[in-house]
Amino acid sequence: MKGKKLLDDDEEFLRSKSQIDVFPRWQELKPLGKNIHRRSYHSCVAHENYLYVYGGYETNEGILSDFCRIPSPVSPKPFCWTTLVKKAAADNANNLIPGPLRNHTAIVHQNRMYMFGGKENLMSPTAKLWIYDFQEEVFIEGKECIIEGKKMAVEGHSSCLWNEQQQMVVFGGFYSDTGYRSSILFYDLQKEDWTMIFKGDNNSAQFPKGRAEAGVTLIGNSLYVYGGCNYESRFGDFWKFDLENRQWGLIVTEKSPGTRSSTSLLVHPQGIMLFGGIHDITHEKNDLWLYRTNEWMQLEEDTSRRQVADEMLNDSAFDKASQARPQKKEKGRNEPRSFLLLDDEPKNSIHQRRNSVKNLDQKQPTDTNNNFQLNSMDEQKKKRLQQKKNQMLAEFELNEEEKSKYRSSSPTTDQIKNSISVITNQEKQGGQRKIQSPTGKKNAIQASLSGKKPCARDGHSAIVMGEIMIVFGGDRNLMSFNDIYMYSFNQK
Repeated sequence: MKGKKLLDDDEEFLRSKSQIDVFPRWQELKPLGKNIHRRSYHSCVAHENYLYVYGGYETNEGILSDFCRIPSPVSPKPFCWTTLVKKAAADNANNLIPGPLRNHTAIVHQNRMYMFGGKENLMSPTAKLWIYDFQEEVFIEGKECIIEGKKMAVEGHSSCLWNEQQQMVVFGGFYSDTGYRSSILFYDLQKEDWTMIFKGDNNSAQFPKGRAEAGVTLIGNSLYVYGGCNYESRFGDFWKFDLENRQWGLIVTEKSPGTRSSTSLLVHPQGIMLFGGIHDITHEKNDLWLYRTNEWMQLEEDTSRRQVADEMLNDSAFDKASQARPQKKEKGRNEPRSFLLLDDEPKNSIHQRRNSVKNLDQKQPTDTNNNFQLNSMDEQKKKRLQQKKNQMLAEFELNEEEKSKYRSSSPTTDQIKNSISVITNQEKQGGQRKIQSPTGKKNAIQASLSGKKPCARDGHSAIVMGEIMIVFGGDRNLMSFNDIYMYSFNQK
């Protein structure tokens, strides 16, 4: 009876841990049609209700060179990817494309995108500047970054637009000649000229150490820098640089997101948002933070380690159940007992003493009661697994009213084409994610899964577009993503 009680308690515990987390502000967006390559360390910008993605890296594909766009999820246009191809203009001999590129940056000013630095191959970075004209839909090769006769070839840097002075601000990165630096470059968008306003080529407590993959954003005349990494370590410090007075200041807070690199730092009317990044090898994060009034607040905790913890708790629960089984004890033996786990098959043989001819020849008696209890435990295990399976399937079941709502008289092929989920104002219902099927809806323009947030990742891109934040791509343990998520700031 004691063993049965332990099993019942463990089953109830596992049932409570199997509930799916729901994050009502998040939605996973499903593009219509064919998706683009998985990637990380790409560039992503927003312009006139479109997201533009260039290049990036994927383990199998290598460095990518495609240029794609997708409409904003709040626009009425179909949510599908379009690959932008250069115009075949016979009168434009300089109609070029940048080619493979990763670890580069891009900003948008007026009707142009400025794309700088990165790696064209696996060996060395570049100092090239590429300009994309949204109206003409062509790439133009800009002025290469050369300071005092030296090419500033860099990767892993961060770029922001200083709109008041019409400057592109470039912070940090790994330079081909000097390694990691915390330097700051200006590119004048009107004069088309490069200048270095801060060298940052030595270590000092008065400014950040040289680093790459830092989270950087700009508010007014102040540049904010969080984290990053170099050869030795990752950082969790938070800095502010006055672009007019050209002075650094360390921001000290009681609470902070901790050490990380490849994180996203974004500006929103509520404050500065920070999402994701990598804390250590194989430890990416998916937490969300807000900085305002000199204080960091955690909006959503990191769930990257929860799955591992749940598996450990499950194993512990199974161990408790297995230890509750009665064990057969032989007289005259002090050997430790071997416990039979629920995952093991029942064994008919009993451990035998070494060098015992009697035990080798004589058939050991069986314990009828013990075998009956083992079989009973196996049946309970099968029952518990079946209950968990039924519970998971029940989360996605529809009642008859919902089924009749989405039934269609269209042919099977049309149903397959339209068998995706239309994005709606879905709410959290009963602690479960709700999926609605658009079967039979001919004008479906989007698909989504409400309540699902991105898994832990780094090398992703994040952009604020009004009252939503878009997260695209990235990787985790060298596995790249091509998924898109939307975070609604006004969603309760």
